[in-house]
Amino acid sequence: MYLWDANILRHFGQGHATTRLYLLRVPWAEIALPSVVVAEVLRGRCEFALKATPAEAPLAHQRLLDTQQMLAQFHIVVFDGACATVIERLRQQHRRRRRYADLMFAAMVIAGQHILVTRNRTDFVDVLPTTQLANWIDDPPDAS
Repeated sequence: MYLWDANILRHFGQGHATTRLYLLRVPWAEIALPSVVVAEVLRGRCEFALKATPAEAPLAHQRLLDTQQMLAQFHIVVFDGACATVIERLRQQHRRRRRYADLMFAAMVIAGQHILVTRNRTDFVDVLPTTQLANWIDDPPDAS
């Protein structure tokens, strides 16, 4: 399964050309969003909707609903007990400061033997093997 990072989801929403090429090659059933990404995306939309000025509020709330509808298109992979076991090991191995959400995401990729699709590979190169990292924005699909 290909687990998308939020940056890939954003480019998908914008109709990015390279991402569209990958979607011609990868069945939709093999694409999912980790629950960590769903939480991050909804948190941002909810915070904006709750803090919006009266003039911004109608647009902010419409964007929240639009985001929920867009997320409903995807299979969601949930952070489960197996992921919790992996993240404990990752936290011991990678003591340098890093975003907890990134470690959660990496744990999901490892536990489920998925491929992380992100534009931010450098955030994960010391945690995941390169065979479990893909960039559907900057790296065009193979011509084969």
